[in-house]
Amino acid sequence: MSQLKHNLQMYGPVVVGTLLFIPAAWRYYSLGMWEKYITEAACALLGFVSVLAPEEVSSWTGRYGWTYESFWTYPATYVRFFGFTALVGVLVFGFR
Repeated sequence: MSQLKHNLQMYGPVVVGTLLFIPAAWRYYSLGMWEKYITEAACALLGFVSVLAPEEVSSWTGRYGWTYESFWTYPATYVRFFGFTALVGVLVFGFR
């Protein structure tokens, strides 16, 4: 049972993120107005990448503090939450 719980914790957010991205990508593709909805598609793609690879996105968006020895990044849980928020926001409010 602990292996099942571990797999759900590890792959659950990836599956949910993928299931949220597929309708957004399909809606963008089916509308056929590529130039008009490029911002919404970019937000959906950023959210999808943030859900799939939060550690990498966190390192991309990091910044230096007062010195170069103090590199600060956002926690991966914050980045993944931002990704889910962006995906849900695009699905609910985007493509109108």
